[in-house]
Amino acid sequence: MSPPATDAAPTPPPLSRHLRVASTDIAVLHDEVEPFAVGHDLQAVRPGAPLDGMVNAATVGAVNLVWVRYGGDGVVVDTPPTEGEFAMCAPMAPMGVEYRTSGTRDTAGGSLVLSHDERMRMTPHPDLGCLVIATSTGRLTDYLTDYLGHEPAEPLRFHGTDAPGIVPSSIVERTWRHVCAILDHATGELHPLAARSLEESLLTAILLGLPHTAVPRLAESPQRPAHHLAGLIRDWVHANHHRPIGVGDIAAAAGIGVRQLQAVCRHQWGVTPTQLLRGIRLDHARAALLRSRPGPRAISEAAAAAGYLHLSRFGSHYRQRFGETPTQTLHHSEPSTRLLTGS
Repeated sequence: MSPPATDAAPTPPPLSRHLRVASTDIAVLHDEVEPFAVGHDLQAVRPGAPLDGMVNAATVGAVNLVWVRYGGDGVVVDTPPTEGEFAMCAPMAPMGVEYRTSGTRDTAGGSLVLSHDERMRMTPHPDLGCLVIATSTGRLTDYLTDYLGHEPAEPLRFHGTDAPGIVPSSIVERTWRHVCAILDHATGELHPLAARSLEESLLTAILLGLPHTAVPRLAESPQRPAHHLAGLIRDWVHANHHRPIGVGDIAAAAGIGVRQLQAVCRHQWGVTPTQLLRGIRLDHARAALLRSRPGPRAISEAAAAAGYLHLSRFGSHYRQRFGETPTQTLHHSEPSTRLLTGS
């Protein structure tokens, strides 16, 4: 006689092998999530009620993944406009959403991109939680430029879920679930080649499955073959951007002449070697500003580290790349001052 049937074991949450913290303290949960996501504030749905929260998080390349559940009666999550950042939520159960400026209310059940321009309020399921995927629009722009062979004509911005992408949006969920499964089954640290593959899978799914300003360009023509030196060149510049390097140094590192370097950059990214170096330095300047405390020297130090002698030129190139000023980015780095347990 067979044993009586039992309930199936509950499915573990995403990134279950990458536990960051388990806590009943709303401030502890907030502070663990924020470095992997975007600036946000929390309010307990029922003031004084105990929480039972957990945060799992991992990073692949320039993409952060963080799953969080708050437990108890849940929380309300307030987010400011993301502006130059990209962040999307993948709720594990239907989640209430409110756009604070327009007053629009909705229920999210798939891939919800946080607004670049509008404050939002969300109520994730207390027990099933929500996965957040975050990266910079600069990294997405670089990856898009690699494909198109030139920089997009305008800053990359993502639209609401009503607009179409290149392929069905379900590709995004299938991809992040695949990436999380690999991370949960990997033993030890990922090989750099594997990490790059997972990062590129996520970037590809985001650019193809979600609506944004470059969708028309993506729909126009197929990708040109990648030059065999393209990855080496970009990786070397990323590793040495902080040094006083120039075009000749990049060419020497790749083992080619300056003319050939110019041809590779033009063929692969539609930019000059100088523009490639500038873009990578700006990306690192943005990362530094997001880590900085607001102060009179933060922007000037970031500009100097990126090789700029004039703040006005730094500000112009920065806004062209990220769609916001360095001051606006620095404002994002301010610690949350509205973390509440009620009201």
